[in-house]
Amino acid sequence: MKAKHVLTLTAAIATYSSQVHSNDFNLGLEFKTNHLWHGSIVTPGPMVAGELTYKTADNKITLGLWGGTSFDGEYQEFTYFASYKFSKQLFIEIVNHGNHSSINNVDIFDYSSDPDKTGNFIDVGLGYTFAGEMPLSLYYSVIVQGIDTYLDGSSGKNKQAYTNYLEASMPVWKGNELDEQVSVFIGGAFSFLDQQNFYDDNANIVNLGFTYSKSLQILEYNFPISATAMWNPAQNKGALQVAFTFL
Repeated sequence: MKAKHVLTLTAAIATYSSQVHSNDFNLGLEFKTNHLWHGSIVTPGPMVAGELTYKTADNKITLGLWGGTSFDGEYQEFTYFASYKFSKQLFIEIVNHGNHSSINNVDIFDYSSDPDKTGNFIDVGLGYTFAGEMPLSLYYSVIVQGIDTYLDGSSGKNKQAYTNYLEASMPVWKGNELDEQVSVFIGGAFSFLDQQNFYDDNANIVNLGFTYSKSLQILEYNFPISATAMWNPAQNKGALQVAFTFL
């Protein structure tokens, strides 16, 4: 999709998203200079993402669809998720990541471990946020199916790695402006079955950095904006992501 077509489409979605907001459904739009996830630079160039969610009346269950594409069309992802909140502090989620970029004749319903056929992998995650003015948040997830494998030395075959990811994050500073704060985070990945895992060839710290965020007020609307600096010590990579969100 060409950049001018993307901008036209996203402008239309942004206008619509400002009008569609109810207790049950929510439509959101986000512009990013690149896309970072768990220490990975998923796409290095500008991209846009849309999200459609449905919440039950008690706000405990959330069902959602997330789609992202880079302005040059090289990156394309279609992800769906569901989460359940036990309380304000504890939640569980299941996420089907569908990054099918650079796959010819992709089948989005293929859940094999062959990366030449599918980009699907399923994460089951658990999150808990401690109480306090500067609360510590912990997130733990396991990839249970899809393109997450290691080479078994005894059989010579690829087997499911069931990669684990653990992240801790916490706000460390709050400013005087609307929702202004700085948060720090650190994340590591490992597999109980082999050194090789989804994120690296060895168990390691793969995600380290901080995020500065605030709300930008335009007329009577508040739009979150953030800048995230990320380093991946395991792969000697790093990047800065700036994101602007419409809600």
